[in-house]
Amino acid sequence: MDTTIELVTTTAVAAATTATAASNTSSTEHIKELIKDLLIASLQPNKTVIITGLLIVLLFPILLHQFLHGDESGSSSKNSSLPSILLAGPSGAGKTALLTLFEKRAGRKTSTSTETDEKKSTEPAATHTSQTPVSVQLNAASSEEDKVKKFLLIDTPGHPKLRSTALSHLLPLDPKTGRPLPPSKTSQIKGVLFLLDASTLSPSSPDSSLSQAATYLYDLLLALQHRYSRYTKGSKHPPSIPVLIAANKLDLFTALPASLVKKELEAELGRIRVSRSKGLLDSGVREDDLGAGEKEEGDDWLGEYGSERFEFRQMVEFDIEVEVVGGSVVGGEGPGCEGWWRWVVERV
Repeated sequence: MDTTIELVTTTAVAAATTATAASNTSSTEHIKELIKDLLIASLQPNKTVIITGLLIVLLFPILLHQFLHGDESGSSSKNSSLPSILLAGPSGAGKTALLTLFEKRAGRKTSTSTETDEKKSTEPAATHTSQTPVSVQLNAASSEEDKVKKFLLIDTPGHPKLRSTALSHLLPLDPKTGRPLPPSKTSQIKGVLFLLDASTLSPSSPDSSLSQAATYLYDLLLALQHRYSRYTKGSKHPPSIPVLIAANKLDLFTALPASLVKKELEAELGRIRVSRSKGLLDSGVREDDLGAGEKEEGDDWLGEYGSERFEFRQMVEFDIEVEVVGGSVVGGEGPGCEGWWRWVVERV
């Protein structure tokens, strides 16, 4: 009896094992056949397969970029829509220090997890490099009752080889031809804050920075002049971009007051335009030889064409308001930067 039971049990186990093996073999064969059919279908010139493949090839890089850089591009787009003030000027004028001071003035607060809303601390802003342009979002309000307005302060390098960064914001150039492009409709530049060192601006000083500062200012004002005169459509002009010449370091004994800074700059700008005009004539190049559309009469002449003396009021003809205001980033005796900050707040 026991022998019979063992035989039946053994037979049942063997049958179950055989059935399982057969089932696994059948399942494996089915999977192999399915994969084989898919491979054959993918290699056939089927319209559905081609469209699916193209969608995968085209959409995957876009989705990957969006996944990796989506936040950055969104932030950049948001910032580009903010009104902006362009901070320019020669090296050593104090642009980085002014940017840091404005950051503190705008109340850029940094809080930690242990701080409450009533106990936030305002930390000193980090010093920025002056070799690359830096855009900082700030808050501005003319009074405590006014609504806080956000704007960008764009700090640009002052080195002569890097000044094209600032000029490209005012008058972008075509990368292929090098010719100026029409002002961008999306440009949000509301003003230019041109900072210079008033303590080294005296022409009699052995280390005078007058020529360097005036040359940079000449190119900047000329770019704004071209922006106005070349791209006027009928009676419609590009939005005005005013310029504030901020005479820094008035706390120093050697600094010129704002009135003298204005006088010395106007005289130097007048010399520069005469020199450039004379240089064009001495080169033997005629305006007719430059080709149509490449050169216009008085193209390098700043202000009123043919005038003997240059004055900032001549820029009003091109809808460019120029002011000279003295101040000091460091502070101490004399004016601080209150006048500059008010000018910025009114423009944004």
